[in-house]
Amino acid sequence: MQGPGFAVRVPELRLEPGRVGALYGPSGCGKSTLLAGLFGLLRRDGWSAAGRVAFAGRALAAMPAAERAHCLRHDVTFLMQDAHAALDPLQPVGSQIEQATWQPRPRVVAALQQLGIGEAAALCERLPHQISGGQAQRVLLAIAFLRQSKLVVADEPSASLDGGNYSELLNHLRALVGSGSAVLMATHDLRLLRDLGAAVLVAKAGSFEPGEPEAAPWPPRSTAAIGSVPLLAARGLHVAYGARVVLGGVDFVLHRGEIVAIVGESGAGKTTLARVLAGHRRPDRGEVTRPPRAAAVQLVCQDAQASLTPGRRLRGLLAEASAPYFDAGAGMSSVQLPAALLDSPVARMSGGERRRAALLRAIAVAPDVLVLDEPTASLDRAAAVTVMATLLTLQRSRGLALVLVTHDHELARTVAHRIVAVEGGRLCEVC
Repeated sequence: MQGPGFAVRVPELRLEPGRVGALYGPSGCGKSTLLAGLFGLLRRDGWSAAGRVAFAGRALAAMPAAERAHCLRHDVTFLMQDAHAALDPLQPVGSQIEQATWQPRPRVVAALQQLGIGEAAALCERLPHQISGGQAQRVLLAIAFLRQSKLVVADEPSASLDGGNYSELLNHLRALVGSGSAVLMATHDLRLLRDLGAAVLVAKAGSFEPGEPEAAPWPPRSTAAIGSVPLLAARGLHVAYGARVVLGGVDFVLHRGEIVAIVGESGAGKTTLARVLAGHRRPDRGEVTRPPRAAAVQLVCQDAQASLTPGRRLRGLLAEASAPYFDAGAGMSSVQLPAALLDSPVARMSGGERRRAALLRAIAVAPDVLVLDEPTASLDRAAAVTVMATLLTLQRSRGLALVLVTHDHELARTVAHRIVAVEGGRLCEVC
């Protein structure tokens, strides 16, 4: 509860061993707040909680602090929405998994391999900033699988996984459930709800009630003519991290008004390519030709929290970057954000709200090219459809070109003019 009224209500939630429960609703409706509040993890001034939470038949609030901490450490595993932020930036990921699970390195490597990470032993030696968002998420999943907790609390567990790794995630979650673990998740992934047979609580007017979520269709691609002159071009891009070659001779061309989707497995190099195209990373070899205006190419990062100063208010972030005559109020409406968030610190926003705020700041510059890294990953379907419709409107009206990095092949097929896949450090066209 915040101030005089409840921020989120759950009249009743029961979850038995071997069952899956899910919270579904728009970004900012309180899903992550509820997951934290159930276990007494809310730390904001002025916030409190009411009601009774029992775990394994015992009221959590009645437990001594040491006993509750032991319960949360040994019997509950949390898979946070921002996987990178959940990891210690100064320790190799393998050491962190060992400390969290009390398992030796060979079992850690085996768990990561089962989650679809081919170079698991090498990944264990890397720091969190040296792995992709999907890999960071699978590090947290490995902790859950190795601990075999009574309860797994997952916030958007499939948000950064490609199709093949989604299947691996699904198999492991089913294995956890089959072994008697209960899973409570907040998700926007309708596939995951269906495939796990989850009991769904849908957000309605500040309360989570049993119901069925609706899947809105993606807007179709524009039929407007694509420009004939390249707007963004790259030739012979090489990028390596130590001995590991991520991009090995990549060529890429984008024309005005064109939408190109980039797909591939987590860790294949999609984000690296996006950063190079946007000028946020220099290639080891090769060159990128961009429009002469400094702000013409804008990158919207997958990690929206890291790309926005947490103590700043959105109004100030927009004012310092926006083009003349940019209407902040209309912009907020176009990405389905309430106007009140203009004066909210970034740190107070939900993950989906931060993602749309980062997108709005990029749009405010009036760019020629938007490079979007998983722009819909933390959004509910209705909000994601609204965001994509806004981008397609800009593409038609301004000739805006889009580079769309995504794991969602349905989205790529529906909105993109071309789809390319990153495989083995190369780009190949997808039919």
